[in-house]
Amino acid sequence: MLILISDAFDASLPQKLKPFGEVTTDKNRLGEAHVVLVRSKTKCTKEYIDQAPNLKLIIRGGVGIDNIDKAYAESKGIIVRNTPKSSAIAVAELAFALMLSTPNNLVAYHNGMKSGQWLKDLKRTELYGKTLCLFGIGNIASKVAERAKAFGMTVVAYDKYVSSSPLARMVPTAEEAVADADYISLHLPLTDET
Repeated sequence: MLILISDAFDASLPQKLKPFGEVTTDKNRLGEAHVVLVRSKTKCTKEYIDQAPNLKLIIRGGVGIDNIDKAYAESKGIIVRNTPKSSAIAVAELAFALMLSTPNNLVAYHNGMKSGQWLKDLKRTELYGKTLCLFGIGNIASKVAERAKAFGMTVVAYDKYVSSSPLARMVPTAEEAVADADYISLHLPLTDET
């Protein structure tokens, strides 16, 4: 079995996969591959899949599969999987880094300090007491909600397919979700519907 690692992964991955077959990062061997591992860079379109007649499995190292034509792959007997919980904490932490840094002008403060300025007149804010609106309440949004609660934020969420959550007050419409929001965080797959 040939396993093609098509995108950048941790350097230890090839060694971990060796018990399962031959491992390569040579994209020119796509036509021989039985398994392809991708992240976001590789687009598994119909044309890409048609170049891989031996392909049996596509695994996306990440949450969504919007870079994979899942319907076409499955019509060819190819299984499509992802790793939905693998980056949930990292993405939640990034959302919080942005909620902390952007309204608090951290880049401006940093650049001011580097140039010898003490910028006391820049506006800043706290997360405490603010309202966070989440669109979607899956793995990542749940991690964001947990952290928001720890910061003393009110959390509301809109998810067409979820009616209750222990982490957020669910609201029935998108308009109601954003009505009092100080922050909005989107955690939805990229589909025609979303």
